[in-house]
Amino acid sequence: MLKKEVKLELERIYKEYCNNDLEGLRGEDKFIDMMFEFVEFRLYVSGGCDSSMGSIGMNYVSSFLDEIFLYDNMMSDWSGDYRGTFCWENFEFLEELLNKSNLEENIKKEILEGYREENGMDEE
Repeated sequence: MLKKEVKLELERIYKEYCNNDLEGLRGEDKFIDMMFEFVEFRLYVSGGCDSSMGSIGMNYVSSFLDEIFLYDNMMSDWSGDYRGTFCWENFEFLEELLNKSNLEENIKKEILEGYREENGMDEE
């Protein structure tokens, strides 16, 4: 289990990752409005950005990645794209967020490797 500070940082990254994607689509349809609420709900059940711990969520790197993949898959389904169509763009933004964070390098590496593996991305 990750330390509270790491969990809260992962929650912050998750929220920024999702909301950055959603902001450009705001008002497009009810699904996007619902996705803003969905992100808040997932943070709530994780414990939320301003709370210490929740019953499920981002207590492990794998749990953080599961939340990212759930979001990505829902957005792919909504847009009618094949899952993984935007994996490189999403990966680059995730990498940018991680690079700006104060997470330990081994955690950053584990997240990026897990993202690549899930999406069948070869390292370049």
